[in-house]
Amino acid sequence: MLASLTAHDRAGLVEVRTHRPRWYRFPEDRRPPDEEAGYRVQREVHDALAQAGIRRVGYKIASIAADGQRALGLSEPAYAGIYDLTHKPSLGEALSLPLVAPSVECEIAFITSAELRAGDDLSDEALCAAIGSAHLACEIVDNRYGQPLEVGIPTILTDDFFHSAFVLRAPRPGWQEVIGDDLAGLIEIDGEVVRGNTADALRPLEALRWLVGKLGSHGLTLGAGEIVLAGSLVKPTPIALPATSASIAVDGFGTLSLGD
Repeated sequence: MLASLTAHDRAGLVEVRTHRPRWYRFPEDRRPPDEEAGYRVQREVHDALAQAGIRRVGYKIASIAADGQRALGLSEPAYAGIYDLTHKPSLGEALSLPLVAPSVECEIAFITSAELRAGDDLSDEALCAAIGSAHLACEIVDNRYGQPLEVGIPTILTDDFFHSAFVLRAPRPGWQEVIGDDLAGLIEIDGEVVRGNTADALRPLEALRWLVGKLGSHGLTLGAGEIVLAGSLVKPTPIALPATSASIAVDGFGTLSLGD
């Protein structure tokens, strides 16, 4: 059982992050045994990456819908790190990365303007006051693992849970006026459209509240200036590359398209 990262582990974990879609394969007898161990190793990975100059710029929230949780054997969402290395200026650049089995996600992202801690007032009003901007966001996730349940969710947590890249649209002025409503979204890939709605998953502020509480249970806080991808309100949609067209949209937040 994995007790802590060795120097070999740390070097290997850092090296694969700059050579995606590779990922660090712990020997089976050293894989973290449960989700809490996975999160503990994830924190060690974040520290090792920071020491190597790969800066975590925030967090992603995964599996905000119950059906997605059931498919992965989860009882709640999951969180993982996102990085300066994975923040891309366009959807085209994000999809040009080496990818194994990519999917597109349609999300709302927040950038915080104040620290958020478990135990503080986390009402919608308090959360909105601590958010500097809100954006339409696309995350590219990649199933580089083959059979995820055979690898194990705790190990996938150490690899930041399928994360490959993300793109933010420009800030949405007046986002506070619509963020409390149910938001409909869509993903279009080569003419095929998949739709979703926050009514079928955690709403963005609910997801942010969950993240702050979960981080607090691990002795962490969400700092000012962090980016939070609040989870896909459309089921992650596989994309065959190269794609002729691809776009995401959320009511009130506009559209982000291949070619923008």
